[in-house]
Amino acid sequence: MAPEDMSRMRISDAERDQVAEILREAAGEGRLDLAEVDERLNAVYGAKTYADLEPIVADLPAGAGGLSAPAPTTGAIAPQNVPAGPAGQPLKLKAKGDSVVRKGDWTVPYRVEVDARFGSTKLDFREARITTPVVEVWVETSWGSADIILPEGATAEVDVDASWFGSLRSDVDSIRRSDVTHFVITGASQGGSLRVRHKRSGSWTDFLT
Repeated sequence: MAPEDMSRMRISDAERDQVAEILREAAGEGRLDLAEVDERLNAVYGAKTYADLEPIVADLPAGAGGLSAPAPTTGAIAPQNVPAGPAGQPLKLKAKGDSVVRKGDWTVPYRVEVDARFGSTKLDFREARITTPVVEVWVETSWGSADIILPEGATAEVDVDASWFGSLRSDVDSIRRSDVTHFVITGASQGGSLRVRHKRSGSWTDFLT
């Protein structure tokens, strides 16, 4: 089959996830801003063929060689230069007028989406099984509250709109390091409250949670 024909081959969900991980890594390195990541992720999950994926990462180091379809063989091969990415779907939590708590031993996919309007949410990642080096957390906590507790040493980039009578507090470092999990937290807290923190043993916050 000619290369141009191979580029029209259909891609799998796993291959979409692999390319999405390239974008998340690029965001963590400061190569893409959040708006660009969202736009490109939408394009990734709408892609049908290898040709659709190639321009999405063509200007990134991991995709510099191009995402070409696999050479014809008897078995399927993932696109070249694409690292293994997270499997599964985003975890979606709703706490409208109620409360949602995740703590202890729970599995964290690459993205967690929380709708906590008029309710309360607590996400405790300290004992969780985190599957990717970068975790996206989108939280809508308008007229509600959310408390996010990160593993000790984890970093977080927090870009939440709290401009209209909202409260936002982050007590963690925002600069990503290679040896710890990095969180990218976005969303809105209009008339609500959001706190991002570590929970250190023996601190006064132990008496509050």
